[in-house]
Amino acid sequence: MKDQKEKILILFEGQWLAYSPTVIQLYNELIKKYFVVIFAEKPKGNQVSFNFTHYFKYEHGITRYFYKLYFITLSFFSPGLKHFKIANNTYQDYCFRFSVIKKILRKNKFKKVICVDIKNLFYCSMLRQRCDFLSLEICLNENLLPYIDPGIIDKVIIQREDRYKYLFKEIKLPTFFVQNAPVYLEIEEKRDKEGLIFTGTVTREFGIFYCLDYMQRYADEKMIILGGMTDAMKEEINSTYIDLIRENRLKINAGYLKNEDVVEFISGAEIGFCLYNFDTLWVKNYNYQTAPSGKVFKYLAAGVPVICNDIPGFDFVRSFQCGELLTDMSPESIRAAIFRIRKNYEIYVENGKAAAIHFSFDKAIQPYLDYVDGE
Repeated sequence: MKDQKEKILILFEGQWLAYSPTVIQLYNELIKKYFVVIFAEKPKGNQVSFNFTHYFKYEHGITRYFYKLYFITLSFFSPGLKHFKIANNTYQDYCFRFSVIKKILRKNKFKKVICVDIKNLFYCSMLRQRCDFLSLEICLNENLLPYIDPGIIDKVIIQREDRYKYLFKEIKLPTFFVQNAPVYLEIEEKRDKEGLIFTGTVTREFGIFYCLDYMQRYADEKMIILGGMTDAMKEEINSTYIDLIRENRLKINAGYLKNEDVVEFISGAEIGFCLYNFDTLWVKNYNYQTAPSGKVFKYLAAGVPVICNDIPGFDFVRSFQCGELLTDMSPESIRAAIFRIRKNYEIYVENGKAAAIHFSFDKAIQPYLDYVDGE
């Protein structure tokens, strides 16, 4: 009976739960033995929902003034609320997130509480709630770090040791290193691979225009975009690169694919792009320099070599020789990288599969699952 299962609470950060492979896959592993509740902000659009998800929503209507007045009045009688002054949207965070988490913890007994990213860890620290910390974004809300007591943390799940040291300096906490990678499953290799592929969020910051400029420069290439984009981005692509679309060299699939279906879709492509544009300040930080995007691992699991920035987070691409790393994003530089891959394509594919097997989520997360079971 599900009511007899021990409960686990996952506190998620942001509105994009459906696009967080690490959390989805951790959830899928945990529900095999436990009753798992996810607490997350109500998603935008028609995202896929999950069983037993408790959504909250920030109030933006006229009633928000009531909550703001309530928070200001309460702060006179509760000195502990001063910490919320260092967070954004203080009264909304308190009324719609922190207070709800507090009620959930008070009404339920959880075997484990898993905090995704810094703000949820901040809440658990204020509540003196022991938890495990799953770090995905290290620079988001890092101003809260001085107000977090690391003594409440039982275990840390993070991608790399350098990211751990960025957050915790010399503090020693039991740590599991897990990349944002899919569970590797052997798929039948397609013989009719065609063209390049760009997946994930379609923005200037994530390098889409590097790829489209390359496509404009070389008329013998085709590319497909798989990912979400704003209406403004769609309009810019449709106007600036309309010839690519008319010539049927650029296809756009903005629909949502389930996490388990993405690899199969990608496998029909020849080479995958993951290029950050570090000219933008919010991308030019330690987080993006050291955390390889999850789409890179999906490319490799699909048997698709990659072209990425030459940054610490992509060091494994060099060590596994499963793609090409670039410091120059010009069309000519991208062209040369593509030709290097095509010249020894099967070697790149096999090396990519070896990397995908090495980082496979099920293998990487198993030590953490063993720890949870042993508690």
